[in-house]
Amino acid sequence: MAELYFPFPVHSEIGHEDYDREAAKWLSRYSDLPQEQVDAIVRSRTAAVMAFLAAPASAERLKPTVVWGPVYFLVDDILEAASTEEAAIMAACGQRIWDDPDASAPDTPITAMVRQNARELLALATPVQRQRLRSAHQRYFAAIVSEHLLEAATQPPSVEVYTAVREAASIMPAMSAVVEFATGMEIPEHEFHSRSVQAFLQTVHLATSWGNDVATIAKDFRDGHHNLVTVLAHRAGCGVKDAVNEAIAVISSVFYAMDMLSRELMREGGPALCAYVRSMIRMEGAFIPWQLYSSRYSDVLADDPLTTTDTAPDGVETPPDIAAIAWWWDHLPVRDAA
Repeated sequence: MAELYFPFPVHSEIGHEDYDREAAKWLSRYSDLPQEQVDAIVRSRTAAVMAFLAAPASAERLKPTVVWGPVYFLVDDILEAASTEEAAIMAACGQRIWDDPDASAPDTPITAMVRQNARELLALATPVQRQRLRSAHQRYFAAIVSEHLLEAATQPPSVEVYTAVREAASIMPAMSAVVEFATGMEIPEHEFHSRSVQAFLQTVHLATSWGNDVATIAKDFRDGHHNLVTVLAHRAGCGVKDAVNEAIAVISSVFYAMDMLSRELMREGGPALCAYVRSMIRMEGAFIPWQLYSSRYSDVLADDPLTTTDTAPDGVETPPDIAAIAWWWDHLPVRDAA
């Protein structure tokens, strides 16, 4: 397996074990899920990862931020295992709760914990953060149905279709909104909606999601799910090994674009945007080792595990042959300078 180019610091030690225990207590109050399912998600250290990412959040904001991790990894597992009809009902429930946490909603396996976490986050958020939290979570739930429909298809989707659905259904945009909430700062609208910031955020969301595709390739093959490797293999008509290496090359190029965009944003952005960009980079540095070594994936990781390098491979600056992301390169500072 080729090495993944990763130009940022890697954070292998995240600590925060006490937050895993606190999350377990919270889930015991607000979910009726089987204990073994709750225990598994707690052992995977999603709460500790969120605590690491949120530092140095205030204690008040840290609590719902930390709980958000295990809640939405559980939600993701439940929606993935559900039938398309069941997932559509739960997704509609999630959208309604994020519109108004006090609205009546069907009693589903996710209702109570999604409602309580949404209440806690929205109560502390600023008006701008509240709008971004609502929008990101509602987009996530809306995308779940599209993801189920793709999984039901007999052939893998095109790379372009998969790219669009993968970002929206990956929960990463919602996590980015939660990270902004945790900082206690809000990025001004004119900065947040700039094309450079939106390009940067897409690099973060897709690099994490596609990195997960490679790290869990054995699991996805076992469960019959599409991921970046299967759609690339279908497009090229090649074997899995070649498709894995192509996927790593694609993700390496995404990390290159993320690095270039982050440098520009850190030079020109205001204090809130700079803090946000640093948090996103910190998130990537924590997710890489977490995806490789978390108990969530340890029994299904590929025999040839993914490794990283900070040495840029030849051609990493070239946009991948994926039209949905090619526009990022229009905003790279190196291209502007040329």
